[in-house]
Amino acid sequence: MRPIHSRGRSKHQAGWSLIEVTIALFLLITIALFGMKTMVSAFLLQNWSIGQSMTDAQAGIETAYAQRWVFASLPDPRWPVYPLSATTTLVPIGYMPSLSVPPTAATATQVTATVIRTCHQYTQDAVTGAYSYLLESYVIYQNGQRKYCKVSKVYRDQ
Repeated sequence: MRPIHSRGRSKHQAGWSLIEVTIALFLLITIALFGMKTMVSAFLLQNWSIGQSMTDAQAGIETAYAQRWVFASLPDPRWPVYPLSATTTLVPIGYMPSLSVPPTAATATQVTATVIRTCHQYTQDAVTGAYSYLLESYVIYQNGQRKYCKVSKVYRDQ
């Protein structure tokens, strides 16, 4: 007499249930891992675009500073003549949103950048001795192991 669990089956079908369950479990885990990887990738892409927006805003601020700076005071310690440069580190450029619900200012991560400024001095007119300046600001932001740089250039003349 055959055991109860194998009644109605031939001896070739006896081990297939275990193989079918193993294959189904493998496919389920594969789909779950793919879904998790997709969600993490989307989150990292969102962080990248937020960081790019913050560095764009800081580069815009640097452009506004260069346009408003008093021409008679150029060059000065803020924009020294190239090859010299003025470096400001840990310039706060914004906050990354946190994963807590609801996000608060205490849980948000502050993002900082490094700002490097320099200027190029050109003689515009040899008779009058008038000068013109190209003011450059480099906003450098690091996200993980990658570094991003935004450049702001403003041409000023008398």
